[in-house]
Amino acid sequence: MLPVLARSRRLVITFALVGSGATLVGCSLAGDNTGLPPFSDPATQSYATSTGVTLATMTRVNAQVYTQDIIAGTGRTVAVGDSISVYYVGRLSGGFQFDARARPATTFATVLDTTRLIKGWVNGLPGMKVGGTRRMLVGPDFAYRFSTVRDINGNISIPPNSVLVFDVELIEALARP
Repeated sequence: MLPVLARSRRLVITFALVGSGATLVGCSLAGDNTGLPPFSDPATQSYATSTGVTLATMTRVNAQVYTQDIIAGTGRTVAVGDSISVYYVGRLSGGFQFDARARPATTFATVLDTTRLIKGWVNGLPGMKVGGTRRMLVGPDFAYRFSTVRDINGNISIPPNSVLVFDVELIEALARP
């Protein structure tokens, strides 16, 4: 899931999201950026109880990413560029679950880099230890920006300018040669 999008606001982009069957349809934002809303700030959002978010207990990584270790792992510490296997659940701040790869399904395996993942994961997962579970808040500038993510039926699963909440369980982290 979670591919990185081209950073240009002048493109209309369509990607298949690995593992979820959703389709990401980019908004056309050609021209200057006047009239575009500012990115949502994770610190100013309200979070549904079902997300488990308590901002006061989270660590600010940067203006768009906050993390909290729900379970501290004891294994290898993950770094950018590692091959990782995870289980995860992704929700909107209002609690709507837009994607998940949870037990007993096969883990989601990828490389922790910005060619495969949104910047929020690449900024929020380093330092996590195998066996741990981390909650991450990811603002839109480090996720899908002004794009709309649709499910396989064409329904909107992630509206533009959304703050995302991820619970990620790190199963494996291997250094790549």
